[in-house]
Amino acid sequence: MPALARRIPLSRTFALLATLVGVATAGVAVAGSAPGGTPGGAPAIVLPRDGARSVQRLVRPRLRFDSARGAQEALRNGVELLGPLGIPVAAVLRVGGNTLQLEPALPLADCTLYTLRPQGRDPGAWHSRFRTACSRWSEPLQIDDVRNARLPDRGANEVQLAAANGGDVLAAWFQSDGRRSAIESSRYVADTDSWQAPRAIDLPDGGGSALPALVTLADGRVLAAWVQELHGHAALLARVLGGTGDSAPLRLDAPGLRAGPGAVQLAADAAGNAVAVWQQPDAHHTAVWAAHWNGRRWSHARELDTAAPPDYAPVVAGAGDDLFVAAWEHGPGGHERMAASRWLGRAWSAPRLLSAPGVPARRPLLALDAAGRVGAAWIQGDGDARRVALRRMRLRSWDGGATRTARAPGLHGAAVAAAIAFDPAGNLALAWEQQARAGSPDLIEAARWMRGAMAPQPGTRIDPAGQRSAGNPVLVADPAGNLVCAWYQDTTQGLQVLAARFDAARARWQPALLLSDPRRTVQASFPALAVNAAGSVSAAWQQFNGWRNVIVASRLR
Repeated sequence: MPALARRIPLSRTFALLATLVGVATAGVAVAGSAPGGTPGGAPAIVLPRDGARSVQRLVRPRLRFDSARGAQEALRNGVELLGPLGIPVAAVLRVGGNTLQLEPALPLADCTLYTLRPQGRDPGAWHSRFRTACSRWSEPLQIDDVRNARLPDRGANEVQLAAANGGDVLAAWFQSDGRRSAIESSRYVADTDSWQAPRAIDLPDGGGSALPALVTLADGRVLAAWVQELHGHAALLARVLGGTGDSAPLRLDAPGLRAGPGAVQLAADAAGNAVAVWQQPDAHHTAVWAAHWNGRRWSHARELDTAAPPDYAPVVAGAGDDLFVAAWEHGPGGHERMAASRWLGRAWSAPRLLSAPGVPARRPLLALDAAGRVGAAWIQGDGDARRVALRRMRLRSWDGGATRTARAPGLHGAAVAAAIAFDPAGNLALAWEQQARAGSPDLIEAARWMRGAMAPQPGTRIDPAGQRSAGNPVLVADPAGNLVCAWYQDTTQGLQVLAARFDAARARWQPALLLSDPRRTVQASFPALAVNAAGSVSAAWQQFNGWRNVIVASRLR
């Protein structure tokens, strides 16, 4: 009897990235979901078995029935593999004889609980719950040029990361080449499990470069942007890396402005579009600018807020089909408010103030999920009264609930810096740096604001007790809903980079792990994180090796 097959639809968030692994479609019958359907009989054997642990991420679950008819009926009614948040894994179902096999489009996330069951499962139906094998962080590896590691004038700084196609990862930073500061880049190649030798990606005949920014495009290529001196003036340049070759660098900022751009940020959506935002002074005040890329060409730079007060520190987030939101600090020092503008496919909207008047709002943060929900955060207040303020809105209707404050039970000091991310179920994750009390060391707190809840959950400390101050948290969510947070910590062995993982199935943070190597550094700081569509997480940071800052990377694989 010929093999039969059907496809379980991809989730919207990871649909385009999943196509990069080459899921075969020839000869596959595409079927819609079958709500309420269950197989006519339970399978005789289910692999992995219920309760299995350390299951490989490349597993293809199998159901063996007493007859071919039972397998065909299961195919018609549907079988699904769910992650810990209840989101189906994109997969293809295939039947051969009396066996049904589920082939995930991507490797499963590591150390994650999955449930295999019939679609529309009733309480008495069969199921198999299994946990994938838990990975370890790889040994830290220097990825900038080790040949000049002992040259004090070749320091490397400001590393950024982005996932690329095929499981690769791209890192970029700025570093002196002995003549000027250049934007250097190295690529982790998944097929060889190694980092390529670094290369300069900025204009070789230009002046010094700095402030790199990276974002993964829908097709798995990486968009890079940076500030570089051209003909005596600073300019914002961008190029696409990967695919059949790198594109030529293009200038994004308005050439007529004498002052140079800064604070560059990038975002991309699921349809191949991207946005760059930056701050740049004009003749009157510092303003926030944006340029939109439709996959073929960049728009002219546009000032997002023409009002007189200055604008600083822009951020941007994108999702869906040409949905973007930008936010920034608006107003003079001590009177800042958080302003935002949205792009719905045609133009930027008039700015809208998100924070309340009379209370300073600084260091804006944004996240945007596939359904068009916006998560906005900022540091609200002055002195020891500084707290993390949060707001959730719907991008298309531009409405939402009231501003909430992240709570850290027992901590009464100031909040300093934060990071946010949406998980695939629309829950907003938050990590932030906060003092226990005035003058005390900073701690790292983490919390989630569950979708549908009126307020965020209370914070939980995730950095280890007994250490000195911690800071600069960064945060990512994987496709299964697990979180990874990294930060730098002042330890008895100097500044080191640590990371902790949130297990979505158990809804708790695991103990923090040391990523940097104290034998090689007493000053590791400013970590960056990237996660790909299969849930593999990469970290990079800068650390002092006794002569200069080097760039070091590790992978949770």
